[in-house]
Amino acid sequence: MNNKVIRIKKIESLLSRKIKDVYRDRLDHKLDNVSYKLFDRTLIITLDGTITSPEKLLKDNDRLDLAKQVRETIDSIIHPRIQDIIEEILDVKVVDYLSDTTIDNDITGAIAVFEFKPKDI
Repeated sequence: MNNKVIRIKKIESLLSRKIKDVYRDRLDHKLDNVSYKLFDRTLIITLDGTITSPEKLLKDNDRLDLAKQVRETIDSIIHPRIQDIIEEILDVKVVDYLSDTTIDNDITGAIAVFEFKPKDI
């Protein structure tokens, strides 16, 4: 493997660990999987298994609107921390961070747009 591939694998591993730590520490919740696709100035992240037990309980008992409100609140607290992690690990400034969670599919997708291309990648 060349150095670029090795560096990207290390970055992905570190991002995964730190993002999973946020969910574990803040929500006492374990993510199933975190995956990435890095472009020049854009990082796409998919988080599988983001929906917590209380959200599932609400959804399963016909309270989807309340589950969505809970998820919006959780995302508003968690996503700035994920943005900070991305900036710290990739040594970039995130100028835009877009995300959405689907409760039915238990997936969160996010797009981080950087001010400039990360160094050494």
